[in-house]
Amino acid sequence: MIFFNGSRMPVKPLIQMVVFYLVSCAFVSQAMADSGDVFNVVIGSTYQHESNLFRLPSGVQPVGAGAERSDNILRTNVGFSVNKHYSLQTFKLDYTHVDNKYENAKFLDFNANNYKAAWLWALTPSLKGNLTSNRTVSLVPFLDFRSTGSQNLRTIESQTFDFDWSPHNKWHLLGGYTKLDVVNSQTFLPETSFKFDALEGGVKYSFPSNSFVALKARKRNGENQEINFASFVGKDFTEDEQEVSAFWILSGKSKLSSNFGHVSRTDDTFAVRDFSGNFGGINYAWDITSKLNLTVDLSRKLAAFSATDSSYTTYDVLSIKPTWQATSKIAVNANALIGKRKFLGNGPSATSSDREDDMLSYGIGVSWVPRNTIRVGVNLQHDERDSTVVNRDFSANSASITGQLTF
Repeated sequence: MIFFNGSRMPVKPLIQMVVFYLVSCAFVSQAMADSGDVFNVVIGSTYQHESNLFRLPSGVQPVGAGAERSDNILRTNVGFSVNKHYSLQTFKLDYTHVDNKYENAKFLDFNANNYKAAWLWALTPSLKGNLTSNRTVSLVPFLDFRSTGSQNLRTIESQTFDFDWSPHNKWHLLGGYTKLDVVNSQTFLPETSFKFDALEGGVKYSFPSNSFVALKARKRNGENQEINFASFVGKDFTEDEQEVSAFWILSGKSKLSSNFGHVSRTDDTFAVRDFSGNFGGINYAWDITSKLNLTVDLSRKLAAFSATDSSYTTYDVLSIKPTWQATSKIAVNANALIGKRKFLGNGPSATSSDREDDMLSYGIGVSWVPRNTIRVGVNLQHDERDSTVVNRDFSANSASITGQLTF
């Protein structure tokens, strides 16, 4: 056994997975994928150990059939990808069937069928756009969902059509439509199931260097699919959003991307759920040397959170991600993040929660790509939260090994 933060991580499944990849590599060595292939099959698996699966405070045990603080998770995936170019058109499809199995909390086991389909269309070189459809199924994180004895799956489906018209490749006219559906398998009012239809329009100016500045406005008409008048969760809402984004190539080794915007949400039933605020971020990427890259990201996000004493959250994050390409086949990456999440708006309560969560995470990983069709990775990660609310603190460690074959 390997001991990790006081819990045991079985070695046998790791050995089985490594053997599986070695044998698989032998069989597919004569059928390797090529970057120009239209169709590829992708198989892979991840074995992960979580020291605090349910993100519980120290000393607290989960409630659930077989649930323990730590758990081992085996994720296997099989799927295919299609990438076809025809004249000005490009068609893409990525499909993955994922099987998630938990060693202790078996009630969390689930299968998911995820896909990403896209038609990168073009009527002329100056009039083009995207038509996409996506679907993902995942477990609702235990950061806020506090039930440790049941499973809550979140299915996100979206369809998007957008266009970019630029006769002279300087000024661009932008527009689009998005339909989004988010469905939880269990009622979770703070982040309830919802759907919306959104229209957007804007303009963009492109520079000869491929840098650009863009301005967009969006209008969303949505409705919550779980209505609870006692908790002040109504049906319909609207959102108005304005955003300025930019991309600058500062030099041959560095680039800067940013976005700044304002969003205003109006609830058609309960005015106490209204909120507005600014969001945005700056991302700086620097190729320090031919083998060393550094990315720094500073951002703020706003999101609805319909609790009794709050209606939305702000999340401010500073993250740093260095990557070292040790050899042509081995890369070492690290990450560090500090964040502050505030729960704002009074909700139906007379006073606000005054809740603030300080987040900290850091980790390191190594990936090995012996061929362009074989990828193996090992990752270690630490996450912790320090909250002003009792029983919201936690500390968690994870370790994983991942392998993927493409042929």
